[in-house]
Amino acid sequence: MQLQPGYNPIWFYAAASLISVIIFTTSEYKVFADEKHASAGLTAHDMLTLDIAGQINPEGLRMKTGFFRRWVQEMNDNGEPSRHLQTGLGFAASPAYTTLSLHGEWKPAVFINMRIEYNLIQYLGAYTGLLSFPDKNSKFGDEELDRLEGREEPGTGQKICFRPTLYAKAGPVTIMNRTDLSYFRFNGSGPYFMEIEYDTLLRDDDYVFDNSISFLVSVLKGKGSAAMYLGPYYSFTRAHHSGITRQRTGAQMFWIVADTRWGMIRPRFYSQATFCIEDRNREGELSFAAGFSADFDL
Repeated sequence: MQLQPGYNPIWFYAAASLISVIIFTTSEYKVFADEKHASAGLTAHDMLTLDIAGQINPEGLRMKTGFFRRWVQEMNDNGEPSRHLQTGLGFAASPAYTTLSLHGEWKPAVFINMRIEYNLIQYLGAYTGLLSFPDKNSKFGDEELDRLEGREEPGTGQKICFRPTLYAKAGPVTIMNRTDLSYFRFNGSGPYFMEIEYDTLLRDDDYVFDNSISFLVSVLKGKGSAAMYLGPYYSFTRAHHSGITRQRTGAQMFWIVADTRWGMIRPRFYSQATFCIEDRNREGELSFAAGFSADFDL
């Protein structure tokens, strides 16, 4: 598509993404609600969510909150939705950027969850957001980022992500495979930009493939859904135009404290320690991330 000089396509893509999410959610709701016995078991829940996370190598801190409505058709033995439809709005903030998001989510069966999400990103001109690079071969390790400190520029970005997640159970092991298919737009100097979430280089009109698989075993079981899970983790990330590939392996912890605690629904802690197998900037390095999240019933 040829753009006129000075034309900013951000609102065009924002509108297109909004329409896509609405179509996805409303069409799946019709299928969901028209199924046999749906009228007897379909219940709606309005929820607030909170998530706070930090990481080391690369360093980062992020707070995310949002509102969502979930239509639940079926619950499992732990009182968790095994079939549902969900849509919602979100807001995230970090020292580098703020994000507004809109999502639609459909879990038609216990073994699969599908989510489509649109993010409008405002880079704040600090802490690598938004940082430009001259070509796809540019290095962006810690030393290079330290030298480029202060060269960030305020700017906007957009991300559209389709995220199918598959679940399986093999004896005591829960297997979770998540795939991100993400498309990005940037308004900045470029031609390549530091993308913070996937820690890679992208250009405007670019996309990322990210796949991760976890094997989790319950090592501590409480009442209801309360449990602590531990297990190995592997991820593969590929940036299309820069050709940057990253492979990581490590361990994860996921702890659901209780069904409810102090007004919070399923408060949970999570952490991840990884070793970088392949990456031209971080190969052989260790990374760590941890966070807390909870939902609140309205």
